[in-house]
Amino acid sequence: MDIKIVKNKYANTVFLLMLFSASVHMIILFFLSFARGDLYILNYFNILDLDILFPTIFKNNFVGNISSFIITGIIYFIILKINKYQEND
Repeated sequence: MDIKIVKNKYANTVFLLMLFSASVHMIILFFLSFARGDLYILNYFNILDLDILFPTIFKNNFVGNISSFIITGIIYFIILKINKYQEND
């Protein structure tokens, strides 16, 4: 496997472990959300546990869930824009 996030091999291994763990976590949440029929499980603020720190701001309601998906989309496009990844043709 030749995935390089940073130059230091030890830091790179930590980042790959974090990426793997986050991926497994999200797969589990998708299945759990589907099984329970509860989209709040996939709420980005809930995943980051910001709802614990700020329960009045990040509520489990329509506005909270929609704002979560909008913020997630904005973060995705910011990362897409600043990422220097080039596909090999």
